[in-house]
Amino acid sequence: MDDYNLVGFVMKYTQIKRRIAASYLKDKDLNAFESIILSIVYKHKTCTQDKIGEITMSDGAIVARSLKKLETNGYVSRQPDPDNGRRKLVSITEKGEQLYDKVRSAFKKSNDAMFEGITSEEQSQLESILEKVYKNLDNIEMPSK
Repeated sequence: MDDYNLVGFVMKYTQIKRRIAASYLKDKDLNAFESIILSIVYKHKTCTQDKIGEITMSDGAIVARSLKKLETNGYVSRQPDPDNGRRKLVSITEKGEQLYDKVRSAFKKSNDAMFEGITSEEQSQLESILEKVYKNLDNIEMPSK
């Protein structure tokens, strides 16, 4: 596959999703990274700050700052992990679910437009291929200088 086409797709897709998210988050003083965290917590219902850092490939300080902002605004809550008091469990609040439901609805509309003219069978094939590609990304060794 041509890197130019793949990179172009990833960049355009990411740009569109960020703009959609920003339209809902701007007046709430939240940014794209915070929306990504909100989506992770939405999907997992409860997860650790460490897991969020692992998924986003971000350091703990950035994740902690973003979570503090989300918590201050009432979108997530953090509680000590009963199995490990040093860890925090992050859960989405009802207010967070309501906000993310709006963003998800807008994402669904953009997906519907993106997949116009593509059959459900073709979409399933694409999803299957992307799942395999996604798994293969973990096997890529980074070149050393």
